[in-house]
Amino acid sequence: MTDQSPTPHQPRPSVGVHFKCCNVYVNIFQNHAGTAYAGHCPRCAAQIEIPIVEQGGSSTRFFTGS
Repeated sequence: MTDQSPTPHQPRPSVGVHFKCCNVYVNIFQNHAGTAYAGHCPRCAAQIEIPIVEQGGSSTRFFTGS
């Protein structure tokens, strides 16, 4: 029997998005590939994808979608 201690759960990175279409705020999460934040409006299913870039990106953690 090997001693494997559990690793602490790391929350997935997220950003906040205000969907103007339905006036709702949600957090969207980083995709599994780590290339973008992707999600959808919980009311009308409008999709949004915010690419993650190495240089020249934004330090903002809150965005507005249409």
